[in-house]
Amino acid sequence: DEDHQPLTHQPPPDRRRLMRQRLVVFVTVTLGVALAIAAAQGCHDRNQNQGQHHPQGVRTGYRPSVDGAALLSPTPAAPTAPGDSWLSPSAEAPPEVDWANRTYPDPGDGAAIALRNGVAAHDGAQVSLTTVLSARYRGAPAAVVVLNRTEGAVPVDLVEVFGFSGSDPVLLAARTSAADPGATAEWRIVRGSLLREEKVPGQESVTATRYTVRGDGTLEEAWPGAGASGN
Repeated sequence: DEDHQPLTHQPPPDRRRLMRQRLVVFVTVTLGVALAIAAAQGCHDRNQNQGQHHPQGVRTGYRPSVDGAALLSPTPAAPTAPGDSWLSPSAEAPPEVDWANRTYPDPGDGAAIALRNGVAAHDGAQVSLTTVLSARYRGAPAAVVVLNRTEGAVPVDLVEVFGFSGSDPVLLAARTSAADPGATAEWRIVRGSLLREEKVPGQESVTATRYTVRGDGTLEEAWPGAGASGN
């Protein structure tokens, strides 16, 4: 018997070359599409990381003050380590001053407000002394004095920070700040700034307003909103 070898069918050379070309084209296109998708995804992730998309609920800054004052800084949070270069509470008594019987400048229009026994009538409004805090500012004795002016439906706090030249008060910074007519206010110095905490009787929420003395002598106000403790 004669041995019979199986016949192997092979495509012509031209057909094999065409198949190789198609395979190369397919692989090249597939890789190109995959690289393009990866590049687009990377750009999207990088934009998110750069803050172009803020997740809901993340607070990126405080609102302006309720009296319309613009914030000088996008991040009005107080410094974490104030030291003597910032406003700080003091257990030491400042030079003796009769705060209830002296003349104060109105931060709004510069007019003089002459208190007598802690009260005054100024341009038809009633002004009263509400708070005096002993403090230190830039390593020296200071005092924070708050007057409240009642005029119309919205009361206004006159916030003034004093240093001393000898025993004489020297005004360092001042501003007016709208107050909540239905709330009671407490003032304290926290982490380099003055803090006003207002609470309406019968409600749990507290509205905190922070006042920070800046190097140019301005008193910056920031109002983060209801429910903030300010600590």
